Amino acid sequence: MPFVFCDLNFIVTAHEGPDAYKQHLQQLAGAGTATFVLSPMHWAEAAEDANPVRGAAKTDFMDALQPRWIYERRSVQRREATAAFLRFLKIQAEPQLIGSVVDVIADLSGVQAERNSRDFVAHLRGIGQNHPLKQSLQQAFDSNRVSGNRFRAGKLSPDFLRRMEKRYIQGLLPTQTPAGVVIDGDSKRQFLDSSKLTDFPAFAVESLATYDSWRENRQMNRNNFMDQQHLMALPYVDFLLTDDAKLRALITRISPGLPFPIATLLTKADFDTRYPA
Repeated sequence: MPFVFCDLNFIVTAHEGPDAYKQHLQQLAGAGTATFVLSPMHWAEAAEDANPVRGAAKTDFMDALQPRWIYERRSVQRREATAAFLRFLKIQAEPQLIGSVVDVIADLSGVQAERNSRDFVAHLRGIGQNHPLKQSLQQAFDSNRVSGNRFRAGKLSPDFLRRMEKRYIQGLLPTQTPAGVVIDGDSKRQFLDSSKLTDFPAFAVESLATYDSWRENRQMNRNNFMDQQHLMALPYVDFLLTDDAKLRALITRISPGLPFPIATLLTKADFDTRYPA
């Protein structure tokens, strides 16, 4: 069954739509016709909803879709880098980047427990405005804004960006193999010297989207930066469902020449035609 990643706007629109449409989506999921995939950013949006009742209702709607969840961006990138490095060491490894609601919450919180979206969003709301997901997103957004200004001022050359990419990947690499063998620094250097950006599909897509936004001087705000984070799902799902014209144009610009397959873009109208009620 195809994996269908839903952006924030689709979830909001569907939740505010007719009950019959929500039931249709639930039937698609229940029958195994489509597997919906969501992101921790959906939890952040629900936790920050000015209307707590509406935010809680959105989380119930999300869980009613029986979705799978992509891990938080840093975790996705660490899992990609670890799997690629282990394969370099001739150790079989495939990154697990999409999991259950319980798995992804445990990855975020460090505590394994039976939780659903409502529980976790209530937890985030209880922490307040400085909850970890918001802090991580704000730090990435602030860094993106500063780097974009430096790029447009001619201070970030292509060679400098390549070095920064490798330094970032280096920070994601494991210290030991799954069997507990300590990994030496020389192996890491050889791996980094032989690797390229597209060896890490989610990181590559995010990086290419970031560089494109810098070149295009796209005015980033927190909401469209959240949407851009969803692009990391592109190599790991079959369809990406969004009506955001600017986001779709961005994907169209960065996708030619990628050495790995990415999701087919669908608007809500496309999706409804493909999966009629």
